[in-house]
Amino acid sequence: MKKNSHKEENSFHASYQTLKKSPSENILIFLFMAAILLSLNALSTYRDFLQQNPLPEPAVTISDTYVWLVGSSEIPEGLYQFNPEKLEKQFPEMYSLLSKQTPNNINPLVTGVHIDHDTPRMVTLPPQVANIFFQPIPINRAGKNILTSLPGIGPALAERIVMRRNQYGPFRSKEELLQITGIGPKKFAALVENITID
Repeated sequence: MKKNSHKEENSFHASYQTLKKSPSENILIFLFMAAILLSLNALSTYRDFLQQNPLPEPAVTISDTYVWLVGSSEIPEGLYQFNPEKLEKQFPEMYSLLSKQTPNNINPLVTGVHIDHDTPRMVTLPPQVANIFFQPIPINRAGKNILTSLPGIGPALAERIVMRRNQYGPFRSKEELLQITGIGPKKFAALVENITID
């Protein structure tokens, strides 16, 4: 029994010697541990602060913008560049419409606006304008020459799309393109982000 007790004492003594550090090493370990605890505490406090005080939504500001204007009795249809001051003074309804849009809804390049009885509303761009600004093309209004600008669509497929549209009416969903011979899942996957149904 004494032998066993002596072995335990030696084992404890060896472990103690291994853990025993110089005072400067102990201070470094203490400082390191204190820094970790303070960081965790600060992170927790910051998270609680953010939960109680959420960050405000960024304000939507209108910078110089291109507007494809259609439907106005005073201004011919076309592409116009407006600055915020001009919009606010001369077209307050349009300024209000554009400033209410969230940043995700505002096309950074061009916005389509239809003016109906002096009331503006957002519209999709005509195919030829969408094509110029690399925006999704309205598949129900695009002609053959615009359709050929889509990935994987040559003159023959563009002709089939127009023929199908003329025969059965406008596409009701993008998936209806899969009914056209020559458009399979792979080609459709390349097209889906480049077209709109309007």
